[in-house]
Amino acid sequence: MNGSIDSIRVVTTLDGATHSDESFGADALPHEVKLLPPNGDVGAMIGVQVSGFLSAVGTQPLLLRTAETGFVPDQTVLLRVLLQGQCLLPLPGLVGGPTCAAPQTCIAGVCQDDQVSPQGLEMYAMNWAASTPDICKPLNGGPPVLQVGTGQSDYLPVQPGDTLQAEQGPQGGHHIWIAVRQRNLKQSGSTTTITSVQPNTGLMGPRTAFAFTFDQDQGGFCKLFGLRYQLDADGTDYHLFLGQPLDVTVVIADQTGASATGVAHLNIASQPLCASGTTGGC
Repeated sequence: MNGSIDSIRVVTTLDGATHSDESFGADALPHEVKLLPPNGDVGAMIGVQVSGFLSAVGTQPLLLRTAETGFVPDQTVLLRVLLQGQCLLPLPGLVGGPTCAAPQTCIAGVCQDDQVSPQGLEMYAMNWAASTPDICKPLNGGPPVLQVGTGQSDYLPVQPGDTLQAEQGPQGGHHIWIAVRQRNLKQSGSTTTITSVQPNTGLMGPRTAFAFTFDQDQGGFCKLFGLRYQLDADGTDYHLFLGQPLDVTVVIADQTGASATGVAHLNIASQPLCASGTTGGC
């Protein structure tokens, strides 16, 4: 919200009756309110109204967000209410978001129905504030999936036994290109770590980590390509990798603690591609 509001009021209701009414500073976000079915009635309706204020402009709210949902029997679920800058109400002389009439509320700068189906709620987790759904990790998307491939400018799949050619880099090191596709891991803030080992000799390749943002791909996947995995980054003679099999392991971990591991069983070509574009000793 970039300082646009400095205090919050959260009111919750059960079947229209006030359940809680809290006010606190914006620096206390994220904030959660726990609601239980009144007298065990899981059919009770839940209402939430969040108001945001800026003390410098008075007592009228600059942000108003509502949501309605119901309980899910025998489960603890999360109704996520996002406060968004594009929904700030306009100040005199300034353009703001829309003013919505109940039962609509502003979501992403547009008036939308504030009803949320209980079946669409996510399971509650202690780290809910860090696990906001995104295009790579949608709500209730299932366990993480990871596919390891190759590619400098796009993801290309590999099959067991495929051969990759080591390339001489601009600083003289020798690398192969690794690319990955993943599903149900965060788009940003995830760490992609690559290690390798020769299955016949036990020779270990270097450990290399990247913290790049994923691009959306087809089939609900997100992809990351152009990962330069330098075989001789730790000083190992790259010739020891040439003409040999190499098991490349990739681990992607996001800030929620979720992770996935994928392995590609590859062969490294016997001749590297030199910086000049020729093959041979470089």
